[in-house]
Amino acid sequence: MAVTLDFTRSVGGRPMIKGHIRGNILLECQRCMQPVTIALDAPLQVALTTFESDERPEQEGLEAWLIEDERLFIQDFVEDEILLALPLVAKHEQCEPLRKLIEALPADEPVTKDGQADVAADAKKNPFAVLKNWKKPE
Repeated sequence: MAVTLDFTRSVGGRPMIKGHIRGNILLECQRCMQPVTIALDAPLQVALTTFESDERPEQEGLEAWLIEDERLFIQDFVEDEILLALPLVAKHEQCEPLRKLIEALPADEPVTKDGQADVAADAKKNPFAVLKNWKKPE
C-alpha cells in the first residue's frame, strides 16, 4: 500500500490534505468465498475543520473532515479513507457462487395448470403448509 499525503491550505486558507492511496487489498469474494484482490487507486482531497456546522469546505468544493480535540491521527485518517475507497461488495468479475441460487421449482416437482406446486410437495418441504387452510372456529 502506498499513501502520499500533502498537508497544505485551500484557496480560502483552510487547512487541507491532498494525496493519493494506491495498492492492492486482499478480501473475500462475496459470491464464491475465495480470495479476491481489489486494486485501490483513490485520490483524496479534504479540508480539515473542527466544527460540524462549518460549510466553507463544501463551498470550496472540498470534502470536510471533522477533527475532534484539534488532533488528527494519521493512521486513523488513512484507514478511514481506505475503507471509503473499497467497493460495497468485494467480488470477482466472473465467478460461480459457492452455492447455486434456487429461484424456481426443481423440474421433478408436479406443477398445476395455474403454475402452483402440488400441495403435497409443499407439505414435504414445509410441515406447516397444511395449517394455511385451517380456519378459526366461529
